[in-house]
Amino acid sequence: MRGLICLILLFLIVLSGCRQTIPKPESYNAEASEKDKVVQSNPKTTIKHVIQGSDLFVECMVPSISFSGMNKNVERGKIKVYVDGALQGEYYTAAFVMKGLSKGVHHIKIEVVKLNNKSHGLSKEFYVTI
Repeated sequence: MRGLICLILLFLIVLSGCRQTIPKPESYNAEASEKDKVVQSNPKTTIKHVIQGSDLFVECMVPSISFSGMNKNVERGKIKVYVDGALQGEYYTAAFVMKGLSKGVHHIKIEVVKLNNKSHGLSKEFYVTI
């Protein structure tokens, strides 16, 4: 009887030691401050951003503009991104990631334009600290 109890205790100890340890998510020490200059023709238009490490995640929700061309009922457009006054890239999707920003404070300007680079009147400016 003692042997059976010892065997059960040993089995429970082995089982309790085999559970997986879930690692804590990595956290980044990043700050962001905003100086919004969003000019909107539609109140449902939003331009959001998130900083994770040295990456900038941007999401633009503009109901009256199609970036991919899938919606034929609305006008086409693209997104121009400026970092510290210099054009960093043009994007044809509503959400995108800019990877590898250098350490320091950066002035970001996001502008929604027509395919011929004429303004839609939608832009957002903000500062990020990496």
